[in-house]
Amino acid sequence: GRAEGLIRVWFDGKLLHLDSIRLSRETMTMNRSIFGVGLFLGAVAIRHGFDSGCSTAQLLAINDTDLYHSKLVKFYSRMGFKAVCEVDGSSLRDLSHMLVWGGRGTRMDA
Repeated sequence: GRAEGLIRVWFDGKLLHLDSIRLSRETMTMNRSIFGVGLFLGAVAIRHGFDSGCSTAQLLAINDTDLYHSKLVKFYSRMGFKAVCEVDGSSLRDLSHMLVWGGRGTRMDA
């Protein structure tokens, strides 16, 4: 299978923006947990941010389905991320988050 995604180190290297980790169909049908692959990719990305001098990591636990969203929030919470806000499109403030992250979900920082 294949994994692809995007991380950005910005604001003078102080902020790591974790976005869009996608796994191919072949990767998703392996006999291993997808969270195992995700954990590895996330750890590598966060290590890259740490090595680049980042002091904060940001992500959006996307809300595609209620079940998957709750699993993502629980997973990232266990990894040390804290919920910052819910992005659901109900306020003007959500517009900027939706433009940056491309969807609805729980914004989290570590």
